[in-house]
Amino acid sequence: MALYVSDKWLRDYCKRTSQKMPDVRTNPSHDKERETVLVDLDENNQQRLYDADPKPRERKYRNQPTEYDGKRFDSKHEAQVYELLRLECLAGKHIGLACQVVFYLPGGVKYIADFVTQEADGTYTVYDAKSEATRKDKTYRLKRRQMKNCLGIEIQEV
Repeated sequence: MALYVSDKWLRDYCKRTSQKMPDVRTNPSHDKERETVLVDLDENNQQRLYDADPKPRERKYRNQPTEYDGKRFDSKHEAQVYELLRLECLAGKHIGLACQVVFYLPGGVKYIADFVTQEADGTYTVYDAKSEATRKDKTYRLKRRQMKNCLGIEIQEV
């Protein structure tokens, strides 16, 4: 078990609680604000103090957040779909384009669509950028069925 905090937070905490600052060995090459492992218990519950740089967590579907046209997208694929829909809007195929539109479903369930376009005839089309892995997600499949059965909205997966 490890506890990650910054040196500044630890100093403030010890000052607030009138506790003595623990003897934490630090590497002089590290920044003062870098996160430090303060407590790590080994198999005998013996406390060890040392300095470490935690790895960033890997994303579940290995997607990379991307920024395009001043907007942040959860994946490169989603940014490409936005670019395509935006170009279609500029060409006149759609009247409008909205990102991250919230739909409220029965039972307090919320579905956030990636994109919604308004067509020339006044109808709306809901688009969701999905990979093969995310299409199989049980929660997504349930919400997709709820959207169709409760609201009568068909989601276009791209």
